[in-house]
Amino acid sequence: MQLELPQTIDRATVLRYLGAAGWQPDAATDALLARAEALVLAAATPRGVWRTLPLAALDGLALGGDLARHLAGCDSVTFSAVTLGAETDALLRRLEAEDIALAAAADAAASVLVEHAADTLEAHIRAALPAGRYLTGRYAPGYGDCPLALNDEICLALDTVRGAGLAVTPAHLLTPRKSTTAIQGGADTPVTGARAGCAHCLLRDACAYRKRGTTCAE
Repeated sequence: MQLELPQTIDRATVLRYLGAAGWQPDAATDALLARAEALVLAAATPRGVWRTLPLAALDGLALGGDLARHLAGCDSVTFSAVTLGAETDALLRRLEAEDIALAAAADAAASVLVEHAADTLEAHIRAALPAGRYLTGRYAPGYGDCPLALNDEICLALDTVRGAGLAVTPAHLLTPRKSTTAIQGGADTPVTGARAGCAHCLLRDACAYRKRGTTCAE
């Protein structure tokens, strides 16, 4: 499904992605961010797909302990995927060759926009829930000890190539790169899931947030 674009991209979150949370940009930087935002919004065509399956659909798959805890008490699983499309990737590649500062700002803006797209799709999923059904929050492969290889199974189940133009590389990464997948558990009783934390995260050694003394949850 085509997802609606916002009028603007949250500037404070873009700055956080750039490692400048709480900073008040000067006029030149503000103009750079505004240009990056306009370019990304013009290039992006957010699309999303989702599907709900019995929890048994995960049987035999390597999930990691963190995702297993996240799905505790659930009897179904909802897979979802969103992408900003190939034009956004093409824009970022072009900017990387032409203007490094603008490319960095546009990359951060695109990252914020793909999260907005995921939030938008989740809102559609929750609106479609039958009365008395509940969902956990989103959980993505690569978070905690959940293997990236799970992207393969999610995209296969969703047929993301046809549904959203989204594929998986042999290294289990998503292409276009400004894309994300998610898993949510479902139940007849309220469920919230559980954050993995940093202890077992596959990205902990290279995490930019930890290097700054924060976490991705802050």
